[in-house]
Amino acid sequence: MASAVIHYVDEAFDVSHAKPMGRHFAGFGFLSAFARHASDLSITGLVRSVSEGKSFASFIKDLNPEARPRIVLQKDPGGLAHAGCLFTPATISASQAWTRELHGSRSWSLCGVNHTLSSARTMDAITEWLTLPIQPWDAMICTSTASRNVIVRLLERQADYLRRRIGATRFVVPQLPIIPLGVDCEAQGKHATERDRARAELGIAPDEVVALFLGRLSFHAKANPAPMYLALERLAQRHRLVIVECGWTASDAIAQAFETARAKLCPSIRAITLDGRKQEERTKAWSCADIFCSLSDNIQETFGLTPIEAMAAGLPVVVSDWDGYKDTVRDGIDGFTIPTLGAPAGVGLDLAVRYTLGTDSYDRYIGQASLGVSVDIDATAAAIDRLAADPELRRRLGANGAARAREVYDWKVIVRAYENLWDKLGHIRREGTAPTPASSKLATYRPARPDPYELFASFPSGTLSLDHQIRRTPEISLEDVKERLRLTIALADSTSGTSAEALEALWLELGPENRTVRDVLAKASMPKHQISIRALIWLAKFDLARISPPASVS
Repeated sequence: MASAVIHYVDEAFDVSHAKPMGRHFAGFGFLSAFARHASDLSITGLVRSVSEGKSFASFIKDLNPEARPRIVLQKDPGGLAHAGCLFTPATISASQAWTRELHGSRSWSLCGVNHTLSSARTMDAITEWLTLPIQPWDAMICTSTASRNVIVRLLERQADYLRRRIGATRFVVPQLPIIPLGVDCEAQGKHATERDRARAELGIAPDEVVALFLGRLSFHAKANPAPMYLALERLAQRHRLVIVECGWTASDAIAQAFETARAKLCPSIRAITLDGRKQEERTKAWSCADIFCSLSDNIQETFGLTPIEAMAAGLPVVVSDWDGYKDTVRDGIDGFTIPTLGAPAGVGLDLAVRYTLGTDSYDRYIGQASLGVSVDIDATAAAIDRLAADPELRRRLGANGAARAREVYDWKVIVRAYENLWDKLGHIRREGTAPTPASSKLATYRPARPDPYELFASFPSGTLSLDHQIRRTPEISLEDVKERLRLTIALADSTSGTSAEALEALWLELGPENRTVRDVLAKASMPKHQISIRALIWLAKFDLARISPPASVS
């Protein structure tokens, strides 16, 4: 079975610092699993220095004393030819492609894996492949169907630009296999045995139902909590619900924003917060929970590791029908997937331009883009209601998810899939070539900075059309509107033309009866239709408006 040299950088595998990201947990999980499950116990790392090599060797030996760690120094990469493949836990870079060229393009394969695809650096790196010495025996592992769609779209846009600009006709791209991230099913499966102790320590009564969110707490870059909070509040009179949020924030201001939003949007729900950077707190969270809930709505997300961790822990999951969650969670089998609605292509180009020009930071860009995505609050409440009312349903869906996690997402399965891929790349490198992608006619703006709603069109369940119908949410007053739009998590005033006052005015233009989006836009006071369309979804995101499908034509 083929192996690969692991590109080791301390930072990429470190989950101990103050602000870990999903890619850190994914990198740590992969290398930990590879150390234990690799077919070849001679595990080699590409490192920048001897001291970093010692760190790599220590990491591997701590996890598997029988492993034989070795190193290749970056300043002398010729040693990569022996292994035949370099795996980097990130996007394949220009420097890696050009370095290999010095030793011959068939010297070794390059293999990367996607994490976020919405940053300028990542989009630039991907579109640059078409003018780099990338080969058909290279691969970029896509963690989900949604992430593969984004990469293909970026490459198609860049190819279209190069045809028009310089008459290019031949493009070589890496293989784009879909291999998900993995989970340690054995470790996650042990949490159920700690249930009674964890609930006692947290003061959770036997008849209380715990809904858990675990992960980075970021309303602008991960998942806006408003739909979850609003759905839980609707159920406060029907069930004794507790929300446990186990995570971490980038700042005290963000932590305060979550606290304020909880107090305003789900005041009847008891809340417990835990520090998700601490293993003992994560263990406590997994052990005490009855339901896992993650309503991701952000283009920064591409896979979503926590739902498969929840499945491995035997928890039923309630997740948004979004990005990688579309692949991992089977609706009605492992839990429930909640419909999402995204803004149509063409209404987010201003966001891409502002990000390109540096007018908006990356955080501001993805935060504004997230306001063009809504999660169905009615469906969320209905899913949690069903699970809260039926312990047997929770048990059955949790067992289904645990079985699926073992069969599909356990790291032993994923490591073998990586090794099979490296085998395939070696065969292609030695024997032949692969076909190049087909082209399509695309918009002419900078290929690596498209309208986010075009690029990430495959993430939501559906896209808002002019024929969708919209109305005010019943029993919502203007004072309710003002209160919700004043919340920090509402991100009002984040984009020109979408002040809280403008959103209030748009809400006032809606009526109690359904109207088509087309009709609303024809009379909207906002200056640009693209902003008005995003604003309508914005109102729905905070349950200030209800959007329903187009009326059927008889």
